[in-house]
Amino acid sequence: MELEEIVKKIAKESDMKNDEIEERIREKQRELGGLVTSEGAAHIIANEIGINLFEGTPRVSELKIENIIPGMSNVDVVGRIERIFPLREFEKKDGSKGKVASLILRDDTGTIRAVFWGKDTKSIEEGRIKKGDILRLRGGYTKESINGEPEVHVGTRTRIIPNPGDISRDEFPIQENGWKKTISELGSEMTRVDVLCKVLRIYEVREFDRKDGSRGRVVNLVVADGTGRTRLVLWDDDVSLVEDGRLREGDVIQIQNGYIKMNLDSPEINLGRYGKVILNPEGGEDLEVFEEDFEYVRKRVAELKNKDRAEIRGILVDIFDIRVFSRKDGRKGMVVNGVFDDGTSSIGAVFYDKVAESLTNIPLERLLEEDVNEEWNERRREIVGKEIILKAVVRYSDFSGKDELIVNGVDLRPDPKKEARSLLEEARAQVR
Repeated sequence: MELEEIVKKIAKESDMKNDEIEERIREKQRELGGLVTSEGAAHIIANEIGINLFEGTPRVSELKIENIIPGMSNVDVVGRIERIFPLREFEKKDGSKGKVASLILRDDTGTIRAVFWGKDTKSIEEGRIKKGDILRLRGGYTKESINGEPEVHVGTRTRIIPNPGDISRDEFPIQENGWKKTISELGSEMTRVDVLCKVLRIYEVREFDRKDGSRGRVVNLVVADGTGRTRLVLWDDDVSLVEDGRLREGDVIQIQNGYIKMNLDSPEINLGRYGKVILNPEGGEDLEVFEEDFEYVRKRVAELKNKDRAEIRGILVDIFDIRVFSRKDGRKGMVVNGVFDDGTSSIGAVFYDKVAESLTNIPLERLLEEDVNEEWNERRREIVGKEIILKAVVRYSDFSGKDELIVNGVDLRPDPKKEARSLLEEARAQVR
């Protein structure tokens, strides 16, 4: 096939113009040190972008994304680019600098992250592949991500083929808001989800030891939208959003590229390395938030009656040992009992499962499975005698023969300004 005919066929089956094709032919010849003719370089370029120069050549069969698993080699995959992440530089073991970039591909069965290294990141840097393009990766290999998901990597033998001529764009329709979910739609093992929500509660930042000996940080939040509420978990660098005061209770946030883990049969949103929190996004002020069909009324302990649903400010004067028990369905649960006092009277307080996790500042999984007595004893010394606010239901206990608090929420860091306003309003109400 003559050079002119090859160029014409490449132009017809791709988005490239003749002068662009001719420049790439010259660039390929320079790259190969002049060891190929113009026709030979044109053949290589056609092959790289997935164009068959000879009729009757069968189309390569790609794997569907849902069938890709970690540990595969020589993988062919094609999909529409839905998101491109910023290029990142890193230091290699030998001290030299490396580059990595990634993007999300989608087909009709799902999404997958594609990872580009070194010189292959130029395709993204130079804009040769863009969001919305159809992309074929031929001869990639797959690994497991830090979140346990498969991802395809571009290796030395991988061919990067943007907008291949034998693929119709109609096969990969643009999916508007492809990741956006409401909280009620969240389910097990979902990845790359976007959620618009409001921060209802922020718990204490917790440090922990990793298996490699390094220290990590984590903080749990309760978030809600118009369909429900769930837990959001921020790790390491994202924890600074809370520590620096940039993220506060009452803020509306957009979670981008989160992933879902199940915690005691409830989905929770985790923000991994590729996730992002956008503070107070445009349009967030119109978010309708799911409200409970009840409210907690501020009361004193001496005023409490059976079945009251109350918010009480006071002090934990004693806390007892952690107790693990088995439910009727065989699942484990845990409970911590304490004594709460607000100066008018004292009452027993009971903390179950996730509320106990907040109180102890120890992950629930560890509370249920490990011996954490040493950590718990240290924590007890920190919180006994500390002023806190409980949201609880009053229930009569057949065991003790007295009313007790079943705690649904605990605020270990009451806002002094908010409390001052509450006390002022209470004093004004008494004057009236």
